Amino acid sequence: RGMNVLQEASNVLDQLLVDVRSKFADSQHQQGVLDAFRAFSSAVNWQESWLIAVLSIQTLLFCSVLLFRRNTSYLTGVFVVAMLLVYTSERLNRVLGQHWRSFAGQPYFDKNGIFISAVLSAPLVLDMLVILVCYLLSLSRMLVAMKRQELRHKARQRANQQPAQETKKTS
Repeated sequence: RGMNVLQEASNVLDQLLVDVRSKFADSQHQQGVLDAFRAFSSAVNWQESWLIAVLSIQTLLFCSVLLFRRNTSYLTGVFVVAMLLVYTSERLNRVLGQHWRSFAGQPYFDKNGIFISAVLSAPLVLDMLVILVCYLLSLSRMLVAMKRQELRHKARQRANQQPAQETKKTS
């Protein structure tokens, strides 16, 4: 009976080693992140005018977020529009995939949405992250200002109470 348990443990261990070797061999054949990025960037014709326009707009939008970082109304507008574009990017990818011949030299818009995610959604999500950081910084400044105002108000109240107490003592 003890021999049977050892045999089963040995079989389980052997199967585990076979699985580990198989997974390791599979991982050796897969691309790394850097290789995938290089393959993606070399597959795209970055000289197409529509793509230059999209990237220029993304750059201008990012710069405007940094420039108007203290204007919460502007940031809110950009955040909402970016959120809506990211939300609708799957539908947008489908429509652009059907009509790519009218504006692009090759079909970038696959069913997985990798291209639109990399070129449109990822930069917009970065913009939204920067906007959230700007909101947090603005909120912290407001909290500091409110606390200072509260401390000044309490100091004035104490200053007003002290003369009133001194006049009661002198009378």
